[in-house]
Amino acid sequence: MNRILIGLVGLSMALAANAETFTVDPGHAEIGFSVKHMMVSNSKGNFTTFSGTLDYDIETKTLKSAEGTIEVASINTNNDKRDEHLKNEDFFNVAKFPKITFKSTAIKKTGKGTFEVTGTLNVLGVDREVVLPVTIAGPVDDPWGNQRIGVECTTVLNRRDLGITHSPSAMIGDEVKVSIEVEATYK
Repeated sequence: MNRILIGLVGLSMALAANAETFTVDPGHAEIGFSVKHMMVSNSKGNFTTFSGTLDYDIETKTLKSAEGTIEVASINTNNDKRDEHLKNEDFFNVAKFPKITFKSTAIKKTGKGTFEVTGTLNVLGVDREVVLPVTIAGPVDDPWGNQRIGVECTTVLNRRDLGITHSPSAMIGDEVKVSIEVEATYK
């Protein structure tokens, strides 16, 4: 029994040792969203301040973990009045909940460079489980001696499921399309 336990501990340490930590490069990254307005057009926006890391095994091209933080006050819809409204207690309540966080809890490889990432998304101080489809390209060597991977995730989240319930659905759609495109570097 002890041999099995020691073997499992050794295996898990070996697997973790093969993963390199890649850090999101904010200069080559975007977290955007789109939501229906009055059910006739889309309002689009993004967050300009965020960070994240991915533990990625370069040899097996396997994602081991992912986590990220968005500074909600960085929301930008190209409309100052709307941005201020999104920051108040009707929507994100930035004064009380300044961050949106995500941390993976399970990752399933679904194909070459594709993963199903289950994790905990915290919005408005409440944890919710979400499953995100993630595609990773690379790694490639950049001119500065780093390795880079490209990460893409496009999903649809229901704002009401996230606790954002202000305004009727006919005014602001419930479905929010989220698009994440980032480069991450390993030095």
